[in-house]
Amino acid sequence: MKRIFAVLLCAGLIMVFASGCFGGQQAANPDDVATGDEAKSLEAADYSNDLDGLSKYFSAYGYINYKDTSKATEMDASLIGAKAGKKFTALKIDDKDVKNITIELYEFNTEEKKSTADEVIASVKSKGTFSILELPEVKAYLSDNGKFMMIYTDKGLDESKTDSDNYKWREEVLEKFKSFHK
Repeated sequence: MKRIFAVLLCAGLIMVFASGCFGGQQAANPDDVATGDEAKSLEAADYSNDLDGLSKYFSAYGYINYKDTSKATEMDASLIGAKAGKKFTALKIDDKDVKNITIELYEFNTEEKKSTADEVIASVKSKGTFSILELPEVKAYLSDNGKFMMIYTDKGLDESKTDSDNYKWREEVLEKFKSFHK
C-alpha cells in the first residue's frame, strides 16, 4: 500500500513540475503571430517597393490592419492612372480606437506614365491636391520616390491644433509614407 501511495505521489509531483515547465504558456493566436516576411520590422528596406510592401510596412507600425482584408477596399486606381490602390481604416492613435480616419494608398507605374497619372502627379506636386471627373479637389501626398500617393482623411482633424493627437499622428504617418524606399 505504501508503494502505491509513493508511486501516485511521484506521478503527481511529475505532473506538477511538467505543468509548471510547459503549461504556463498559452497557445498563440495565429492571427497575432507575424512570421517570415510579415515580421514586424520597422525598416522600409525590409519591405518590397510596391503597394503590398507599403501596406505591410504601415501594418508593422500599427497604422492599418493589413492582415484583415475586410478592412481594406480595392480602389479603382485607373481613374487616376495608378497601377493599384487600397483604402484602409486606421487602427489606433495612442491605444485609442480611431473611427474617422481612412488611408488610401496608390502605386503608380513609374516606368510607364499615362497622361492621367502625369496630370494627377503634377497637380499633387504643385498644389497638394488633384481632381478627377470634375469632382472637388482631393488633398493628397506623394512619396519622395514618386511611386506612391496617399490620401489621408481624418474628419476629426483640426489643422489649427498642431498639438492634438490626430495632428501628431498624421504627421508621423506622412513622415513614414514619404520616406518609404526613398
